Amino acid sequence: MKYCVTTTLEKIQALTARIWVVQGGTSAGKTIAILCYVLNWAIEHPNKVCTIVSDTFPNLRTGAMRDFLDICRETNIDKVATWNKTNSTLYLPNGSLIEFYSVDTMGAHGARRDLLYVNEANRISWETFSQLEVRTRDQVILDFNPVNEFWAHTELINNPSRTDVQFLKVTYRDNEALDDATVKAIEQRRGDGTSNWWRVYGLGEIGSLEGNVYEGWIREPISKWGTTRFGLLRYGVDFGFSNDPTAVVAIYEDDKGEIWLKQRVHKTKLLTPALVEECKSLPEGLFVCDNARPEIIAELQANGIRAIGCDKTPGEKMNGKRYNIELVQRKVIHYFDCDKELEREYLTYAWRKKKSTGEILDEPEDGNDHCMDAIAYAIRDLERKQIEYGGVR
Repeated sequence: MKYCVTTTLEKIQALTARIWVVQGGTSAGKTIAILCYVLNWAIEHPNKVCTIVSDTFPNLRTGAMRDFLDICRETNIDKVATWNKTNSTLYLPNGSLIEFYSVDTMGAHGARRDLLYVNEANRISWETFSQLEVRTRDQVILDFNPVNEFWAHTELINNPSRTDVQFLKVTYRDNEALDDATVKAIEQRRGDGTSNWWRVYGLGEIGSLEGNVYEGWIREPISKWGTTRFGLLRYGVDFGFSNDPTAVVAIYEDDKGEIWLKQRVHKTKLLTPALVEECKSLPEGLFVCDNARPEIIAELQANGIRAIGCDKTPGEKMNGKRYNIELVQRKVIHYFDCDKELEREYLTYAWRKKKSTGEILDEPEDGNDHCMDAIAYAIRDLERKQIEYGGVR
């Protein structure tokens, strides 16, 4: 691979804000251009720490890290710098270093740094990015393919209070290093120009996530909270602790029979006494909880909270989850724009795919489903036959 100055690199170098959000289609050269920038920045700034992050180490190793090591070899940086394979860190003669970490191994905090590059930022949560950003002194860069709108758009690009953000969109046309065969392969997929693939990967514009579990939910401004008539049906509760949050979502119904959601709790390391207080602070209602933690349900009940386990029969883990999803899919769903964790899960909750073929499987991806599970528990409980829970339907 030979590297050259591309339009993508020139556009990136022209940015001046503290946070750069680089959105691009396939083969736009954004990752290589950013890596070149980071390497040059570290060379020009002695005694600095640059951290390159992605969601998992396998993704990092086969993507950004591989490209970075190729750049070092072809520019002869590897002749004067030292690469430590054990801790995936390049040590430069001027005292600066460039380190590679995955979120699943370093956690969201880590040590402080001077420059942060988040590769494939749509793979990590807003909470994780926020923790990384506040521990970065000088420069923050993130890139992604825009398969769907996520926190980079809602919290950074389209947030008028964030005056420290610059946005850049690049496409394969900005990458002069591409060979003719690759350009031809991309343009052969253009078709009539209306496909989601062409929109995302050809034009670098926001598309819709193919293979998403839910679609068509209605995003409402929080101003409607006080002007819409609806009644509380249930709270859905999904338990977590260290890495996974405990999520509590309120389920309301309006006079049309449509469902409105309100995220009430979304916290990690929430001890049972604190959860009790959170539940007591909410309007009285029935809490339908993940039945995998009967001891927590018993604690809630002992403290006067109307809590029950969800209808999840042992042995039905996947079939039951699929049935729950079907029940939610039948509903018209509204959610509020201020509930960021709920929105992020909704936008990224996808069906699993076979890595070898890309075939979509009939089960959702695990780990990005805490609010989604809480919602499903509550809505499935509504499907029970006529059972009275202290006067609640």
